[in-house]
Amino acid sequence: MVTLFGQTFTKKELGRLFPDLMQVAGFKAVTVEDGAGRGTRLLQVDSGGGLRIDLLPDRCCDIGQVWCDNIPFGWINPMGTPAHYAIGENNPLSGLMSTCGFDHIRQPEKDNGRSFPLHGNMTHMPARIIATDTIWDGDECMFRVKAEVTQFNLNYGGVRLRRHIYVPLGGQSLIVSDRVVVVSGELPVMAMYHINLGFPLVTPRSTLSFDGQDITEDCLAQNDIKTRPSGTAISEAVLRASPESGAQFRLKYDGSELPFLQTLRNDQEGINLFCLEPATHDRLSRRQMREAGDLVATPPGATHTFRIEMLFESGR
Repeated sequence: MVTLFGQTFTKKELGRLFPDLMQVAGFKAVTVEDGAGRGTRLLQVDSGGGLRIDLLPDRCCDIGQVWCDNIPFGWINPMGTPAHYAIGENNPLSGLMSTCGFDHIRQPEKDNGRSFPLHGNMTHMPARIIATDTIWDGDECMFRVKAEVTQFNLNYGGVRLRRHIYVPLGGQSLIVSDRVVVVSGELPVMAMYHINLGFPLVTPRSTLSFDGQDITEDCLAQNDIKTRPSGTAISEAVLRASPESGAQFRLKYDGSELPFLQTLRNDQEGINLFCLEPATHDRLSRRQMREAGDLVATPPGATHTFRIEMLFESGR
């Protein structure tokens, strides 16, 4: 059954009420006309259940702003979501999710004569949107976006990302399902999902738990970057706006795929950013990881899969 606007319907009942589902929910493709994002594509998904999502096809189909019952959850920088031509020395971080990898994560490095940019190259690659589907399974419905992105270097090899994003009709959640294939070369595959949260979810009274343990003081009390091991099964981080507020964000992921959780807090005036960042590797240099045996090459044709789920609650 699907719940829309406070009422529950079967697929057949919905078919009697309007000629096209896209009148109340679904996809819309638009182009930004002005500012630092001029010329960039947006793919908007409306769940029909109070969840609205901006996807960023020109940034490997990352996630821009997300609204739940008209409350914004993602952190947006003062430039908005800039296009590549506008970045230069500016920081491109903006939107609810930035994909870091799959050749490098974290700070820029030079390793074995090769230079790696901040958080790797994938986030700078435009995606090809293969399909936007409406999938029915009985009386349950899911919106799906299928995207493909390839990064390639003649000297070092390449990887291909096959990304599926799922949004349930009438729901307030989304799933990112990634399959990363090494198409040439033997590359260490690294991944980090940079989940960026801002006001009104992030306030001086916000609380954070991880796998049921309160880690507010450790992660939110001061500006810092922290890492900790993920659980061996499904890990869950929950950020709440305040003890009284019902607004909260939940992040679920498989700790065997992403065995570390990194957090970042920046409460500078006018910034107020908090990040949840599940990752494949600890916060070490590439040299340190190689010496520890943690920088293992993936041969051509081999794959890595990553799946994260985000759940939004407005408290309204």
